[in-house]
Amino acid sequence: MFSLLVSRNVSFLSTPTARYMSYISRKSGLPYFKTPNPALRTSCKQVLQIQNHICHTGRRGFSSLLTVIGGAAVRRWWFKRPPETRRRYTNTARTYRLTIIGMTTAFMCLIGTFLSCCMELDPWTDLWRLFVFSERTIEVYDRINVAAILAEMTGKRCLLETEHPTYRRVASVMSRLLDANNGVDEIRNRQWSLVVVNHPTVNAFVSASGFIFVFSGLAAMANDDQLSIIVGHELAHVMLRHTNHITSVNFAVHLLCLTPVSMVLSVALPFLWAMLAVMMCRLVLYVCVGLTKERSLETEADGLGLLLAANACVDGTQGYLFWEAMSKIYGPSTRTWWLETHPTNEIRARHLHSLIPAATELQKLAKC
Repeated sequence: MFSLLVSRNVSFLSTPTARYMSYISRKSGLPYFKTPNPALRTSCKQVLQIQNHICHTGRRGFSSLLTVIGGAAVRRWWFKRPPETRRRYTNTARTYRLTIIGMTTAFMCLIGTFLSCCMELDPWTDLWRLFVFSERTIEVYDRINVAAILAEMTGKRCLLETEHPTYRRVASVMSRLLDANNGVDEIRNRQWSLVVVNHPTVNAFVSASGFIFVFSGLAAMANDDQLSIIVGHELAHVMLRHTNHITSVNFAVHLLCLTPVSMVLSVALPFLWAMLAVMMCRLVLYVCVGLTKERSLETEADGLGLLLAANACVDGTQGYLFWEAMSKIYGPSTRTWWLETHPTNEIRARHLHSLIPAATELQKLAKC
């Protein structure tokens, strides 16, 4: 993806890379600004006063249980019918089997048509992506989650004030990164708020609603260039709409695969066996679809995040050096790679190392 972005040289409106490069004209030595932290001044009660007309995807496990219970009820009702009644129903179903198959096929085609209408061409990767939910829906759901996080952190008094040296340092790094990429619509059209959490965890994340969370553990371990690359990775998740995409994929898998299979298994098998079979199906789909998709999205975000950092005249070699250091500190993963939500530290280091030439070329265009 990264090399493809670098190789393009057409207009900004036709392809994302050239569009991105057309406004890479900043020089090194950009001023650092102190970013205000409205999250500390906005009450959580005020943030929660938004419409909550979202799809709660966390209820899928409960819906699967209801499907199994419903199937068990149908199975119980069926075996309570007299043999003559069951034979009559079976003969009727056999007589109208073509009609039943046709109606089922038509229903699945309708669902497939709906999902195909939700496919969009991602301008950053040139890949067709599924986006079932609107960005407004994702942001509303995200604001509710952020409000809960801020309420918990405020209660524990683990948010650094804006005058704290660590906050000032992180704010200056974030200001440079955001200012250098202000030409990107996905960055310019959002109101960003920085939150620095006083916790030794080496982590950072960016919400779809524009909140940048950086933990003091990451700020202590990473230098400014590494911090820019890590947060650039998190910004890339927002730009690529990964939250919307992974939620949409999980919704489609649940609708097209898990629900029909759960219904068939719950009718064909006794309740306990049906529950076990459905749990196994959920596990297989989670490993084969969910985790695989999450790892691929993390790799995408690494590439675009380094691109964003390179536009801010950041040393591109610091990305792989950071993950090499993480690999030495934490050692190899104790879990099998296909059970991980992220690529291993070693894989991420090698991937970012392969992108250094592309980042260097972007820095030349930015006149760093």
